[in-house]
Amino acid sequence: MLVCISNIINKKYNVRMKKAALSIFMIALLVTVSSCNLLLVAVRNVPTFFEAPEKVKNKITQPIRKDVRLSALWIGHATVLLQMDDKVIITDPFLTETAGEFARRVVEPGIDAENIPPCDLILISHSHFDHLNLASIEMLAEKNSNTALVFPTDLENYIPDYDLKLYRLNNDNGYESKIIGESKIINGIKVTSVFAQHWGGRYGVDGYLWGDNAFTGYIIEYNGMTVYFAGDTGYDSLKFKQLGEIFKIDLALIPIGPCADCKQCGTYSHVFPPDAYSVYKDIGAKWMIPIHYGTLHFAQADPMEPLFAFREIIKNNKAEERISVLKIGEQKILVKK
Repeated sequence: MLVCISNIINKKYNVRMKKAALSIFMIALLVTVSSCNLLLVAVRNVPTFFEAPEKVKNKITQPIRKDVRLSALWIGHATVLLQMDDKVIITDPFLTETAGEFARRVVEPGIDAENIPPCDLILISHSHFDHLNLASIEMLAEKNSNTALVFPTDLENYIPDYDLKLYRLNNDNGYESKIIGESKIINGIKVTSVFAQHWGGRYGVDGYLWGDNAFTGYIIEYNGMTVYFAGDTGYDSLKFKQLGEIFKIDLALIPIGPCADCKQCGTYSHVFPPDAYSVYKDIGAKWMIPIHYGTLHFAQADPMEPLFAFREIIKNNKAEERISVLKIGEQKILVKK
């Protein structure tokens, strides 16, 4: 019901009016809808609390290689360990067994934390529990205080006092009128905050009620290579095509879940497999790795359901050589020296 309301409002109103209208609906339905959704998530996760997450076999212990220019290791959910020449970058690190109180991993992280090298960048896309995992950031902070923690405006409200270099990037108040937020050179890497269509807050609901806009996507540029990390986002064809005109993207990390009917287009805030593929085509990326599935139970569907639908899209578009579906713990080498 809430998804339908969001989609209808998005079509008929501008961004500011949409948020105001959503706030009214959220207040009115907070007790029934929000608690119901949390209950569904909790119910789906009940079995996972009585069994250990599935083990990942043959985990990589040395993910950074001297003969590699660009590689990506999928740790699970939205967490990817990137090598760009001599730089190490991790996206939305989630290395613990749980995300918040209700969601527990169904598959363990794809690499042991002790085998993650000191990172040059930790990128946080937004403040929801499955993307901003405070315990995981603390694990990485202990390795190297020179690591840079990068996040969008307003997310600083949720970050403890880590021994890290903190970099806040503007996101135009939730990309109200622009698709580019801000660029900074951080530890020798150019990082740009770019358009995403999502919501902020720590608990989901608060992001709607109080207008928290702590969400973003990222463009990462280093030594002639460009990686796009979408974070969580809904679909806007015009804006993604504009991103494709501005940046020449080598690798795109794009979410494909969570979804209910995964063969349908997504919601205002999440792309499903069909529009995830559209994002990939719109931005003109050379390669894509799908993320944000297979790790947690959401209320909508089985964790692997998005992949079943996405594999069909890959096959129908003969895109097997350009889109790499990784197992959790698998590393894809895209460019060798």
